[in-house]
Amino acid sequence: MVPPMRMFPATGISLIVHKYRGTGRVVAFFTRERGKVEAVARGVGKPGSRLASLVEPLTLSRLFLAKGRELDYLTEGEVLNPFYGLRSNLRRFGYASYIAELTARATEPDLPMPQLFQTLCASLEALEGGATPDVVTWSFALQLLAQLGVGPVLEQCANCGQSLTGQIHYNPPAGGLICGDCAAAGALAGCAVSGVTAGLLRCMATFPIDRLVRLSCPPVNCQEISQLVRRHIEYHLGFVPRSQRFIEAIETSSKQHHEGDAKT
Repeated sequence: MVPPMRMFPATGISLIVHKYRGTGRVVAFFTRERGKVEAVARGVGKPGSRLASLVEPLTLSRLFLAKGRELDYLTEGEVLNPFYGLRSNLRRFGYASYIAELTARATEPDLPMPQLFQTLCASLEALEGGATPDVVTWSFALQLLAQLGVGPVLEQCANCGQSLTGQIHYNPPAGGLICGDCAAAGALAGCAVSGVTAGLLRCMATFPIDRLVRLSCPPVNCQEISQLVRRHIEYHLGFVPRSQRFIEAIETSSKQHHEGDAKT
């Protein structure tokens, strides 16, 4: 006799969805109670499936799951927030997809991280509410890295531990910002970072997301922050999010569109 599967509830956001055995799907959820949960949703490819709305990417739901031997199973649930505003704006959807992919690939299954869950929810709410997409995304990435224990050192020199004096640089192997003296040594040289950028990074890494919605970031600082976050993720997590290319294509298209409008 096969023992009944143990059921458990969870509140989670669907991150990534893959096809599974015909009309089924394997969904990576990030939940408040258990961290990342990978579950099979049977039959969601069929018309009228009661589970289909729960597995739409970037949907916050109250889930009911059954514990399986390898994968869990989604049995039922209730949508709490579908984040429709993200789906109606390609740029915001692109950045939200980056956040979802980063969460899915950087976290381990069944490792509760309730603070990260709250940061994830706040980030999606901020994106939907009209906050600057890149600022929200960089803030989320920095806070995720910190909660994983691999966040960049931003308060003092990552090499010598002294104050960040002189021309500040970012060095991936050192794990963060380095002072002018260490950068001048040559072996630890990295990309230059202005004092303004260093201050913005500290705000993004520590302030609640909802306090950053009005943060102003000039283009030159945006470029430095983007480069630092990208290099830190690649070096310390070992991958480049695939959705990064999608964001770059959207931003390039938007820039070309604005330049075309300026000429007319």
